[in-house]
Amino acid sequence: MNHIAIFIDAENLTNWVKNNGVQSLMDELLPLGQIVVRKAYGKWSTPQLIPLQSALNENGFELVHTFHPVSGKNSTDIKMTVDTMEVALDSQVQWIVLATGDSDFSPLFRKLREQGKEVIGVGPKSPLSECVKNSCSRYIYTDDATGADDDSDDEVADAKERANLIVSEKIDSMEMLRSVLQKEDGPIALAAIKPKMLGLDNAFNEKRLGFKTFKDFVKSADFVQMTDVGGGSYMVALAEQKVAVEEDAQMVLAKALKRKGWDMFPRNMLKKIYAEACDLTSFVPMNKQDLVQEIVAKNIAGTTSSIINRALSTFFKAKLVTISGGDDKLWTLTETNQYWKEIDKAMLDRLRVSLKETGQKVPKKDIVAILYGKYADGEAEKLV
Repeated sequence: MNHIAIFIDAENLTNWVKNNGVQSLMDELLPLGQIVVRKAYGKWSTPQLIPLQSALNENGFELVHTFHPVSGKNSTDIKMTVDTMEVALDSQVQWIVLATGDSDFSPLFRKLREQGKEVIGVGPKSPLSECVKNSCSRYIYTDDATGADDDSDDEVADAKERANLIVSEKIDSMEMLRSVLQKEDGPIALAAIKPKMLGLDNAFNEKRLGFKTFKDFVKSADFVQMTDVGGGSYMVALAEQKVAVEEDAQMVLAKALKRKGWDMFPRNMLKKIYAEACDLTSFVPMNKQDLVQEIVAKNIAGTTSSIINRALSTFFKAKLVTISGGDDKLWTLTETNQYWKEIDKAMLDRLRVSLKETGQKVPKKDIVAILYGKYADGEAEKLV
């Protein structure tokens, strides 16, 4: 049986610990083996961390107190690194889980991999987490990557954005499943599929998409055929023909936009990327690659370099970008208070073409619901 060691930086992941993140992590790790080391780090006398002690104690964690004589950061990082390396060198632990949310640990992740350890990173989705993710066997996100924060308009809007993002991620994951099955000469064991998907994206997690089990995720795909071979085992293959299940309007719209290369983003996230892009190019135009890297450095919650790159493409499709510099293709973002309307118009143009090609019809109210802009009565319906 595999032995697992978990190290949690509670100071960096306070909200995650508070919102049942530790128990969810334990459930996720249960199939891997036996958890033999459980340590959580922080200055436990601080008011923010005192309420977390109960949840960690209930899950058998040793609370390692880190005194900060000057800074509130380095002592925790150093103690956690030392303990991790001691466990890696002096024990038979095969899996090491580092819940940090901090890219400063990238060298530690790489060193552990060099020693033959399987490493799982745990942290929020951000450009910084991408640095760590590439050094991991797996990565588990602690947030829903919506990019929502205190300046979101209301809870209903946040819920809609979260749902839109999950639908988009679900479509991407289904396409990844399809690509895995297409590479097989015949049926493949259900248990063998997830490792192949994690090989393509080590942060894949069916629970993040709303499925209780990986079996439920695979079973929901309208292009697979699953056969029960007994003993709790299943074989999966691409179905030659299968009647498509009825999809809700949100999924129909998301798929229609995907067919035309249009990505859906949380409104607040797109707003921040647009503001940064306008600011960065207001005086000096930049090529797209440099612009992506400059925005990555802003560490906008829920983003990665890939998401930022695709968001900039959205602005280009909405004709909010001026290209100059000849072969250098220097970008300048057009700063306008009408940018939501321009984005919505570009999205609707692609949506109309896609729905026409498939012969699908969606109620106007459902199309209005996915618009980014906030319009006066009747204006949204007129735009649609």
